[in-house]
Amino acid sequence: MEKLKIGGLKQSLELCQFDLKGRNSSEKIVSRVTKLLASHKINIDFLTCNPNSTRYHQFTFCVSQDKVFDTSKLLKAKGVLPTGWEMDCREHVGILTVFPHQSALNIVGAIMIAWATHSIPMYGLSTSLSAVSFVTDYRLIEKSVEVIQDSFLLPENRSPLKPELRYYQSDTVKGR
Repeated sequence: MEKLKIGGLKQSLELCQFDLKGRNSSEKIVSRVTKLLASHKINIDFLTCNPNSTRYHQFTFCVSQDKVFDTSKLLKAKGVLPTGWEMDCREHVGILTVFPHQSALNIVGAIMIAWATHSIPMYGLSTSLSAVSFVTDYRLIEKSVEVIQDSFLLPENRSPLKPELRYYQSDTVKGR
């Protein structure tokens, strides 16, 4: 079988995933949580929202692993989460972003099969016009990259983009 082409890979630093679930509308909780995290200078690296009108709503986001305690403390504060909303936290996750080459839907299924074959878990998935991002166990991120490199056709001059820097929000505002 001919390998599918992909344009490249991008790997995240170590993250922590928060899943918020509840029966009420997620619109207010998303706004409340993102504003709260921004006010405490906690960057969100990944965010998905799954509104389901009949059962429950889910809001999932990832922050830097070194912000897990601060984020958890903020979310557990009285009045942050509406009554009936639950919070789950999964530490030590990473995001592997694949840049598809005109076959995004085929790539999603092929990666799911390849990772399942190698016992690599998938905790989240997000797509856009130019990228497909998979959340997985950070300890298996190198194995995830290897599986993708073995399963797909990548450009010859590529290398996985592994970040070396983490950016933080500053308290300093520069004048003009």
